[in-house]
Amino acid sequence: MDEHTRILQSSENDVEDNAITTNKQESWSDLKPYIRPLLASNFISVVCGINDASIGAIIPRLKDYYGIPNETVSLLFLCNSFGYFLAAMVNGYLVHKLGQQGSMYFGAINLLIAYALIASGFPFGIMAVLMVLQGSGVALLDAGMNVYTSSVPKATLMLNILHAMYGVGAMISPLMNATLSKLGFSWQGLYVFMSLFSLINLVLITVGFRNIKMDYIDDEEDEEERHNPDRHKQIMRAAMRHPMTVLGAMYILVYVGTEVTVGGWGLTFLQQGRHGDFIAMSNVIAGYWAGLAIGRIILGYLCDRFGEKRMISIFTFMTIAVLIVLWTVADVVIDSIAIISIGFLLGPMFPSTVSLASKVLPRNMHATSIGFIAGTGAGGAALFPFITGQVAGKFGILSMPIVCLAMSVTMQILWTFVPSKKSEKAPASLDNRCGYQALESN
Repeated sequence: MDEHTRILQSSENDVEDNAITTNKQESWSDLKPYIRPLLASNFISVVCGINDASIGAIIPRLKDYYGIPNETVSLLFLCNSFGYFLAAMVNGYLVHKLGQQGSMYFGAINLLIAYALIASGFPFGIMAVLMVLQGSGVALLDAGMNVYTSSVPKATLMLNILHAMYGVGAMISPLMNATLSKLGFSWQGLYVFMSLFSLINLVLITVGFRNIKMDYIDDEEDEEERHNPDRHKQIMRAAMRHPMTVLGAMYILVYVGTEVTVGGWGLTFLQQGRHGDFIAMSNVIAGYWAGLAIGRIILGYLCDRFGEKRMISIFTFMTIAVLIVLWTVADVVIDSIAIISIGFLLGPMFPSTVSLASKVLPRNMHATSIGFIAGTGAGGAALFPFITGQVAGKFGILSMPIVCLAMSVTMQILWTFVPSKKSEKAPASLDNRCGYQALESN
């Protein structure tokens, strides 16, 4: 029997073994051993949200500070995306060499260094280079928190809460930036604030994941995988070629691009395109991110209740309709409501995709596949806002809704082909999805 056949058989066995336990009713008491790492994961999500909303919150101030147009400032998104994609490509390797916790430590340290240096106010070119370091740090943290949370009991609910906290973090950036602006601080003040949050994040990772065996091995087949590098490489290749990984990554790439483009360029759109007040429009963008957080809880429940595939398609078509309103109606009040509504509708799409992936994929592919999906999605948070900045530089900021409309249509096309758990032989269990256990070391 060749190695490839053995891997496929072990993957099928994982699905069959998980199917046996799907009838087990999960309770809140099952979450007790996971409380500390889940709290740390949710704070990581807050940090990721603050990060992704930070550039958009300070775009008008960066343009004035450096004397640059939209096309130039959007290069920050491009450099950020390079860091995201670089981290996504090496995430599986880092997890194999350092472990999931070690990979998260590495990302947290990268992020703290990047924030501290950017807060120093270096010339624009140096700031752009530091965005690569910032992007790689966030991508590793994003991948780690998603992989871990998808492994715990009540994973769908926990993922919705995790990503709701992302929305809370993203809401903080425009509010803090507006507050610092009123107090007379420059844009660098926001990065000082983010540095403090990143330092707290590093401490919480240390405390939250202390004595947590994130790389738990529970059977002989997984033990062989750890001691057989060739087998590990085969599983990584199989995971990266799985339709859920490929289509899921493409979908999340465009989705996160849409989410962060609206949140990142929305302030500029409302202030310059619709002539809104800076402070008031900053509050609208905070409302957009708040809507995202609320949508991940309320609409996330509907996705879990009636099925991810069906509900996400409905929410995507509704998003397209609201984007058409944003594009065609030149009223700052209506457009403000539209932007907040878009945030609410986009809310459940990321966590629902991760939840679906954890059900479709064999257990031994979770770390590589979900990590890659999350890391690639983080790249969309930078790539598509960069593209939008280039388009806005040529056609004006009023073109932003058209770009987002095109991305939303692409999302729906990709979502149509994303695999469903119903197409698999058996659904994956919510228990022990990644083989990670919140077990205390003696």
